[in-house]
Amino acid sequence: MVFGLQEAKDENLHVKVNELLLELNQKPKIEVCRIGSGPKKTTDKTVTRPVKVTVKSSTVVQEVLKKAKQLKDCAKYCKVFIAPDRSAEQREEHKKLVTELKKKVVDEPNKRHFIKGNCVHSVDK
Repeated sequence: MVFGLQEAKDENLHVKVNELLLELNQKPKIEVCRIGSGPKKTTDKTVTRPVKVTVKSSTVVQEVLKKAKQLKDCAKYCKVFIAPDRSAEQREEHKKLVTELKKKVVDEPNKRHFIKGNCVHSVDK
């Protein structure tokens, strides 16, 4: 799943996602589609719909997810995030972990906190 990829009326989504993956030095064969029913307008900004990217190999998925954090260093894609596709139960569980992570960040600012293996971990900075 790709989040934050800008949406346009006459966009070529396949080309956009291929360019994004080229930033990560990946060129897999992909199928892409936007999830949802069109861009939503909230107060003064448009919320973009996520993009579901399908590849044939789970190995490619792992490679892309490993390199996804490199996008924050790229000016064009600094607001784009890549995450694995999760089921409803997995999304709910991940949401709880993120809430716990945010609480720990406030409670223990002198430590570095992260999610790994369905658990929140903390280490000294």
